[in-house]
Amino acid sequence: MIPVLHDMRAAFILTIAIAMLLFICALAGLGTVLRPVRWSDRKGSR
Repeated sequence: MIPVLHDMRAAFILTIAIAMLLFICALAGLGTVLRPVRWSDRKGSR
């Protein structure tokens, strides 16, 4: 019973860690996609 609970806890922590990694990667991807648009807007406004 205890090893099963430990495996479930490990899988739960691993799932949360992977979800956080995917979220951070998504934010970084959005940042790199939106940054050139902002820079072009700044250069165009000058």
